[in-house]
Amino acid sequence: MNLIPFDQTRLMAEAIAKSKLFGIQNAEQALALGLLCQAEGRHPAEAARDYHIINGKPSLKSEAMLARFQQAGGKVEWHDYTHEAVSGTFSHPQGGSLKVAWTIKDAERAGLTSNPTWRKFPRQMLKARCISEAVRGIFPAVLSGLYAPEEVQEFAPIQPDPEPTPTITVESETVQTDSEPVQSTVPPMLERIPPMQRLLSDKTKAQREKVTQGAIKRGWIQEGQTYVDIPADIAAQAIAFPERFFAAFGI
Repeated sequence: MNLIPFDQTRLMAEAIAKSKLFGIQNAEQALALGLLCQAEGRHPAEAARDYHIINGKPSLKSEAMLARFQQAGGKVEWHDYTHEAVSGTFSHPQGGSLKVAWTIKDAERAGLTSNPTWRKFPRQMLKARCISEAVRGIFPAVLSGLYAPEEVQEFAPIQPDPEPTPTITVESETVQTDSEPVQSTVPPMLERIPPMQRLLSDKTKAQREKVTQGAIKRGWIQEGQTYVDIPADIAAQAIAFPERFFAAFGI
């Protein structure tokens, strides 16, 4: 598949996020999933079809897991498919064969059935667990390290890292009061250097005087002033293009 340009991928991500149809809450999430699809050689729009964002984490739908597994040469034979138990034998030329079974008692033991979705759709949830466990065990290459939404729902939500508190080091001086001396923090004085003085700091006295006289002739400053007093707008241009500035004064 040819790569989709980044700006087009971003437009698709914005449209997917605005639709609110796929559990994707913002364009950044949709864009990240779209780029993941491109890295796998898939169209970015498949992000909306195959992925879900659960508790801030990306997940690959169990149907997409099974479809990719079968597209890669995998096979599945279902044995049980009830609200009490789901089981199947999964096989792949590179991973061998594996029989996986999930029962409602397994889910209860794992503490999963407190989720309302498990009470409403136990068979579908058991099937999703079978698919995820079997595909991860036999041919994990199709998963890209992701879990199924049914698994991600059990993960703890992502907590943003707290913003670090900046540490400011200042000098201290003692302030005398009527009682005991106390320490007060006084920030050090910052020396402000005029921009033209900084620009000509490596020039000779004769060169600086040449700039001063040239600035007077051009009307930038008056008699008695020096190159340091050159207006800020001209100084800004001089700093941006120093070679042109000095060339104008033969320096």
